[in-house]
Amino acid sequence: MALSYLIVAGSLLGFTAYVWLLARMPATQVASHAYVNPLVAVALGYFVAGEALTMRMILASALVLASVLLILKTPDGRERRVTT
Repeated sequence: MALSYLIVAGSLLGFTAYVWLLARMPATQVASHAYVNPLVAVALGYFVAGEALTMRMILASALVLASVLLILKTPDGRERRVTT
C-alpha cells in the first residue's frame, strides 16, 4: 500500500509540478531540479538519519549549487523569476 501511494501520489504531484513549470520557464531551467534532488537527500540523511557529512560532500554540494545558479542566471546577470 505504501509503495502504491508513493508511486501514484508522488508521480501525480511531481508530473503536475513539472508540466506547470514547463509552461512558465525554459526546459533547461525546469530540468535543473534533477541536480538539486541529490543535495536534498544528503541534507535529509545528515539532519534526519545522522549520516556522516564529509568535506568532499560539502565541496561537491557547493559545486552543484553554483552550477544550478549559473543555469538560472540570465545573460544580463539577473535571476529569472517565475511569472504567473
